Amino acid sequence: MTYSQQLGQIISGLRYEDIPAPVIQKLKTCLLYGTTMSVTAADDRALLEAVVQMHSAPGQAKTIVLPLQLRAADAAYVDAYRMCSRGQNDTFADIVAHPGCIVIPAVLAVAQECQASGREVLTALAAGYECLASIAAGAAASVVKNRFRATSVFGVFAAAAAVSKLLGLDAVKTAHALGLASQSSAGTMQCWGEGTPEWRLQVANAARGGVIAATLAQQGFPAASQALEGDSGLYATFAGKAVVAAPQWTWQTPTVVYKPLPGCLINQGPLYQLLSLQRQHHFVADDVKTITVTLSPRNADYPGTKNYGPFDSPTGAIMSCAFMLATGLRDGTLKITDFDQHYGAGTIHDLSRCVVVQAAEGMSDWGSKVVVLLENNTILSDEITDLSRFAFEWDEAQGNLAAMADEWPFADAQVRYQALKRIVQHFEKETSVDGLIDLLRP
Repeated sequence: MTYSQQLGQIISGLRYEDIPAPVIQKLKTCLLYGTTMSVTAADDRALLEAVVQMHSAPGQAKTIVLPLQLRAADAAYVDAYRMCSRGQNDTFADIVAHPGCIVIPAVLAVAQECQASGREVLTALAAGYECLASIAAGAAASVVKNRFRATSVFGVFAAAAAVSKLLGLDAVKTAHALGLASQSSAGTMQCWGEGTPEWRLQVANAARGGVIAATLAQQGFPAASQALEGDSGLYATFAGKAVVAAPQWTWQTPTVVYKPLPGCLINQGPLYQLLSLQRQHHFVADDVKTITVTLSPRNADYPGTKNYGPFDSPTGAIMSCAFMLATGLRDGTLKITDFDQHYGAGTIHDLSRCVVVQAAEGMSDWGSKVVVLLENNTILSDEITDLSRFAFEWDEAQGNLAAMADEWPFADAQVRYQALKRIVQHFEKETSVDGLIDLLRP
């Protein structure tokens, strides 16, 4: 059997009862996290209006926040565009990919069309998250090294797998859906270096592409059986490898980490360390001479990480380690509005010059060392080896998300958030997604 055929067999045979309890619990946390990020999306009306105009086929799927009712593929596109806009996504750190902002919008859109139950939605989410982890394992590092974005290259397979499960496709058609998804696998990282917003379109394209791939497969559209491992397949094209080991289904969802603050994942660890040092030692921006951040070569050299402002758009600030740490140093936290309001000319960029990012061989990916030199020559430092601190369980995650409800565009935001939390916490008992969707709309 080919790789896609093996995965098709696993996905089509997956039952809710087969999913380990920690995976179900993590998926609920991801669902609460992802929908909250979508409701609190960045306010960029001109770009959002352009996106909606291009993807507005009427249908049965309601979109989050926006009072639209679209075909599932278009609803998935619009909601994925919103869900990733804060740069605050759940993440498989080892493969540098964000599953939730692609899989959740695709599943919620299609679930409305086929009136799927909560159990069916959770099963589809499991298929999507695990499919991404399976396909990306062993290839993600090479994909990123070749300057493709792992999220959009692999994310479309996650959406296709999840929607195939939701539609009840058999093993053959699910394999075809994965093969068709390879034709929507794309996304370079030039936007990070230049600070432009195509990264949001990459996520939206992946969500929509997965819906289309699964729907075409449902209608009998075939695809190459060796779409992954073939001489001109995914691995050879994006990773420069003709063969990668066959995908393994090993229940990686519990390893997903969350960004506690908006902005690039690479900068989350250093920012967390800086804020922790600041709380412990009670220094302010004027007390600081330099901040040295040491990362692995892969993370330090990721496009945009070492850049300084002013920037041409919020994207440049979202990727910049110096901007994120300078803002945290000045304010004691970081908000989504900081990117929108301060990416251009301003004093924050002068302060950011005290931050230096460097690479060190032997530093683990997602490890980081932060050294703060104060004006009185006191040296403060902290080092972490991974992002396991951010693999929040339900209680910690929902506590953090509750504070974000104040940013929701509804007068009764806290009431809605508490209702959303109750629905998601017992989502397997829901007969449809309608109650969840209605809480997130005007």
